[in-house]
Amino acid sequence: MTHEKLSDRELKLLLAILRCGENAYAPKIGEKLEEYAGERLSLGALHSSLDRLEDRGLIESFMGAPTAERGGRRKKMIRIRAEGQIAVQHALAVIGRMAEDVVPLPDGGEVVV
Repeated sequence: MTHEKLSDRELKLLLAILRCGENAYAPKIGEKLEEYAGERLSLGALHSSLDRLEDRGLIESFMGAPTAERGGRRKKMIRIRAEGQIAVQHALAVIGRMAEDVVPLPDGGEVVV
């Protein structure tokens, strides 16, 4: 079975989307990326990357409900599709296999995928 190959950035973005849960939209995804990976993307670069993930069928976007914080405007929300979830699981499994027995983990931990 073939799986979508993910770049480092794509994997991190998909993981950031998963961390956002039901509240995933571009600025929040960017915050999670910075919080967990220490990487900051411009909003334009973030939108371009999300558009590519959507074009590949790994995520989908939809318009959320209007919010008072945005003056009644709606947010473009993002959710991961099954194909994106499978790609993340596959990428993490490959990384785990590659790192096993060659990369010491902190505190003697194990790679869990």
